[in-house]
Amino acid sequence: MSDDTSRGDKPSENLDDEIEAALGGHSVLEIAGRELLAPTQRKEAEVKTGNFAEGLVTVVGREDLFVEFGPRLQGVVPCAQFSQLPEPGERIKVFVESFDGKESLYVCSVKRTAQAAEWGGLEVGSIIAAEVKAHNAGGLELQAGVLTAFLPVSHIELERVEELEPYIGRRFDVEVMEVDPEKRRLVVSRRGLLNRDRDQRRADVTSALVPGSVLQGEVTRVEPYGAFVDIGGVEGLLHVSEIAWKRVEDPNEHVKVGDRFDVQIQKIEEGGKRISLSKRALTDDPWDLFVRDHPRGSLVPGKVTRIQTYGAFVEIAEGVEGLAHVSQLSPVRVNSPKDIVRLGQELSVRVHEIDTERRRIGLSLLTDRGDLLTDDVADDDTIRDVLNRDRPAEPTLGDLLKRALEGK
Repeated sequence: MSDDTSRGDKPSENLDDEIEAALGGHSVLEIAGRELLAPTQRKEAEVKTGNFAEGLVTVVGREDLFVEFGPRLQGVVPCAQFSQLPEPGERIKVFVESFDGKESLYVCSVKRTAQAAEWGGLEVGSIIAAEVKAHNAGGLELQAGVLTAFLPVSHIELERVEELEPYIGRRFDVEVMEVDPEKRRLVVSRRGLLNRDRDQRRADVTSALVPGSVLQGEVTRVEPYGAFVDIGGVEGLLHVSEIAWKRVEDPNEHVKVGDRFDVQIQKIEEGGKRISLSKRALTDDPWDLFVRDHPRGSLVPGKVTRIQTYGAFVEIAEGVEGLAHVSQLSPVRVNSPKDIVRLGQELSVRVHEIDTERRRIGLSLLTDRGDLLTDDVADDDTIRDVLNRDRPAEPTLGDLLKRALEGK
């Protein structure tokens, strides 16, 4: 029997050693894994930095995990990036960060892979939770899971925000405005969510409101045209004309942010988007009180508040003004009210007429006979100039003779 036959009939006592030598230090699973790649796949395998690649897990070490993409194409991934380590023989998708020429290894990451999974689930209008990590001149930088998002300053609140530092560390929901995975650009907004939330609260609150209701409110903002007042989750406008009965030039002189007081609902429009409020409606109307106590012909003290070409407005009680028409300033024709009265002047006036329907009070500086109430209306020289301006010139002796002859 030949030596070959005898070797074939009798198993080698060193079989384990021979198998180990044949595997060359690799496991059967590793060899099988490589064989799973078809020849065409091995030939066409291509790995580029900055792209994704799929590979076979070959070795899972204490710190690093090795992936084989094809013949002589291997990558390494830190084990710390996995929430659960894969087993050798599993296929995983990784992001190729760079190439280490010294070790002939591609440095890979699964963090970008996780990001890609989240990118794939995003679209305009998606709602995601995020935490503010930093800020810059343009807005806030957010962390949404493994993604980084940008929240423009104009979309943080319903009103423009000046101080961004207090937002650091805050968490809130945001709405995706723009998503571009290729450019890794994710822009979000909070304003839209706040708008919808406000509209919903407004609908809930206004459903129980009716004109005439009295509620306590708090001033949230003051503008030249009035003040915005929170009346329980929604805002209404307290127009400058509804702050007080008297004329209000500057709302800041009457209300300030944080003030709390009762207001009455005047109107509810556009499904509650426009709520008109009044503060003065909750106090007695000084116009009614004045008319009750001062009938036509009454003499009252007043102060000139405005002068127009057609006359002068005189405040005759707090919150009550009357108009002294130009025809009621002097017994003779007056070219300009400024010739007779001056702004801020205090004088006596007579209640000339009362129009309750239009809530107007006419004043006069004349008596019922047409004489001046007092010479204090203007100084003597001014009155004399006005009177002489329209008074006919004194007739001369020649004028008298001429009239006599014409009479004959």
